[in-house]
Amino acid sequence: MSLLLDDAALDARRSVATGALRLLADGLLDELAPLLDERVSIPTEKALLTRTGGRCPHDGTMLRFDPLDPRLVCPVCGTKLQGGLHDRFRPYWMQLWLAERVLHAAVLGVLLDDAQCVRAAWRVLDEYAHGYLGYPNRDNVLGPSRPFFSTYLESIWLLQLVLALDLLESRGDDAARARGGRIRDRVVEPSIELIASYDEGLSNRQVWNNAALVAAGTLLARPELVDRALEGPSGLRTHLAEALLGDGSWYEGENYHLFAHRGLWYAMTVAEGLGRAPEDALRRRFDDGFVAPFRTLLPDLTYPSRRDSQYAVSVRQPRFAESCELGLARRDDPRLVGMLARLYDPLIERRDTGRRASTADVESNRAATGLVRADLSWRALLFAREQLPPLVVHPLESDLLPAQGFGILRRDGGALFVGLDYGHSGGGHGHPDRLNLLLSDGDVRWFDDPGTGAYVEESLHWYRSTLAHCAPLLDGRSQPRVHGTLLAFEEQGVAGWISARAPLAGDCDVRRSIVVLHDYLVDRIEWTSDSEHEVSLPLHGVAVLATGGELLVADPSPIEGGVEREDGFRYLTETGCLPVVDDVVRLRGARGGTGTQQLDGWIATTPPASWWSARTLGAPGRPEQSLVLPRVKARTGAITAVWSWHGAIATVIADGEALRITRSDGAVDVHAPRGDGWEIFTGRGSSIILRGGTPAAGEAAPPRAPAASRGATPIPIPAQLELGEEHYRRSEESWTEAGSPTATISIERGNEALHVSVTVPMSARRFVAIDAENLFDNDPAAIHGDGVQLYVEAADRSGGWLLVPDAATNDVGMRVAEGWSDEIRPRATWRATSDGYQLDAELPLSLGAEPLALDVLVNVSGPDRARRCGQLVLSGAHGEFVYLRSDRHDAERLLPLRTVA
Repeated sequence: MSLLLDDAALDARRSVATGALRLLADGLLDELAPLLDERVSIPTEKALLTRTGGRCPHDGTMLRFDPLDPRLVCPVCGTKLQGGLHDRFRPYWMQLWLAERVLHAAVLGVLLDDAQCVRAAWRVLDEYAHGYLGYPNRDNVLGPSRPFFSTYLESIWLLQLVLALDLLESRGDDAARARGGRIRDRVVEPSIELIASYDEGLSNRQVWNNAALVAAGTLLARPELVDRALEGPSGLRTHLAEALLGDGSWYEGENYHLFAHRGLWYAMTVAEGLGRAPEDALRRRFDDGFVAPFRTLLPDLTYPSRRDSQYAVSVRQPRFAESCELGLARRDDPRLVGMLARLYDPLIERRDTGRRASTADVESNRAATGLVRADLSWRALLFAREQLPPLVVHPLESDLLPAQGFGILRRDGGALFVGLDYGHSGGGHGHPDRLNLLLSDGDVRWFDDPGTGAYVEESLHWYRSTLAHCAPLLDGRSQPRVHGTLLAFEEQGVAGWISARAPLAGDCDVRRSIVVLHDYLVDRIEWTSDSEHEVSLPLHGVAVLATGGELLVADPSPIEGGVEREDGFRYLTETGCLPVVDDVVRLRGARGGTGTQQLDGWIATTPPASWWSARTLGAPGRPEQSLVLPRVKARTGAITAVWSWHGAIATVIADGEALRITRSDGAVDVHAPRGDGWEIFTGRGSSIILRGGTPAAGEAAPPRAPAASRGATPIPIPAQLELGEEHYRRSEESWTEAGSPTATISIERGNEALHVSVTVPMSARRFVAIDAENLFDNDPAAIHGDGVQLYVEAADRSGGWLLVPDAATNDVGMRVAEGWSDEIRPRATWRATSDGYQLDAELPLSLGAEPLALDVLVNVSGPDRARRCGQLVLSGAHGEFVYLRSDRHDAERLLPLRTVA
């Protein structure tokens, strides 16, 4: 018996691989030629993630990998690049490609009785047994790894090798099993120990760690790893119950659903083979997950770029067709059949699927292509139905994913898409865009979610701002990470509506209602609060019209707004104030060089708004676009808009809360919100009343909160505190392995200042200049050297800083930490000690500035490291890792101080 199929099922797949799916088997076999001919070799260097490696210098696009060409190629401009940091990034792709080909060779060797494939798989496994331990486990970005820079990548890689080894041993003899023993000892055992050391909770990455744990644990006969992967606090069952929501959607959105669900498939398949499948309700939820991402498709059959998604990813790619096939292999579902009918449409032009260069389950997105079953992967050879049912296209209809919190109203057979993204915040990959509106007419995107570009680019912070979305913005600051609530959803065909609310400030509740007819929509944002707030609505790709119909020209003026990077205002250019005087403001958007696609808009606000315009970044890889920003200050108010995409509307008049909408044919519709819904008096003499109940929301798992220290016993000052093992946030190395770093924190209170002294007795004194360029990512380079992070809160002020000694002087470089202010700017100096250094900071806080809270973090580096190896944290490490923390810090972690008389 293998990990994936028992012996009888595996034997049965032989006839499928040589019969109905022979073209698939032949195609995979042809693509194994570089491995069979020994034209490829295992990389000798560890992969390195940098800002430039693997990306086009002209447009920032991820470069394409070819296993037979050392150059990386830009799919946009065709630039071919090699050398330097590109060569350090290429092993990332090559290692995953090789691991997948080892599995291909094992599968084909077993199904087709192909001895050459079997020999090739063993040869690469033997080479990994020889070289795996030679890769350094250091300078990683996201968890310990040897060949890669993140743990989840090693999990995906190891999973392929384990499944291949399992297949080879299950059909081999005693000599094969003895040969496999060396691979288990020198690759599987050390790799799975490393993976097991890093738990990522509800992250999509932990799904892959679990898949590797259950596969390797079964192969190695280590039941504790299997138990942890299936039933542990971050195991399969927990992910199905908490991270895969009640409607079958992964809480981090479509992009991460597609990635996570593939990992869940591995763990579920092994668990079922072991007789340890979770309860039926969770299995049904998992099966619903095959359908969930297809429910939100835009009219051009791309996924909405919600949260940290790549932009405009087409469903017409092999892995999405295979997801349908794997879902159908488990249960009948007409929605999957209908989607396969679209994906296997013979009239769609065929392009290169990219399968020849595919890299295990870390796929690169390509242009849409026509597909056939022969384009799939080894999974289909082992699991897809031998024959599909008749494929019949189903129209895309209005839909609601209540647990995800995403409602969609469609018209014209799915050609029109109106979405309201209101619900689950999405955890760490979520964006502050609750109550975000999306509007697409065919392949024209009017109000769009831009997703996210590269994580290592500065632009990441723009795409993670409320200002980058068509979502309510309060007081010029990006929204807090909150969940929204559905109030109503109803579809009557002639009209439909979605209404939802979100608590976007402590005292401010915001509601958004979208009413959709076949040729226009009404959008109403309203709020109530205890105090005055400024509510703004970013509108991208449109401009304000003057009374005569020409574009209104702004008076150049800076736009005031939040100062943090993820507030978004620093990314605006050509800002100006618009001299708007009309009660109902006309707007227009155009798409295409000739302006043949037009969007007409009318907006009324209560009370009157100030109107602003600017230029902003477009979606990643797309041109800049215009921004219009109405801003309303009030305790209670409303922003009401009408949008028409087919020239259906002539005029809009606001009469209190009611709207009088005159159509181009002269008919008049009157819209009015009601206490229990929405009413439309149509120009044809009828009345439409929309109420709509609130369907069950399912289980929405909130992100797990970090450990907090604010409830701790106050520190009496003056104080001298010793930091050691319990304060150490590690990277790859434990506290002991890192040399047992320590630090002493001294805190004293003077009449006019708080004095904080940090003494590090043993340090490499590897100081990175505070303004140095970071080659790796968009965080300050100085966090990867030695230095101090200092955070303080007084009664009415706060501040946070990264402090780094200047090696040439006694001065200290200083920059404000992300998410913190510079209200209490310290004065700091440093001096070298015999084997370390001492940094002294003086904060201008008088004795009366109670209460006080403080935290100190000491970055620990080393002479041979590119990234810091850890931190000593005054408030305690709580078993945490240092990865991805940059200089951010949660204010709730600060420790209260108490002055001793």
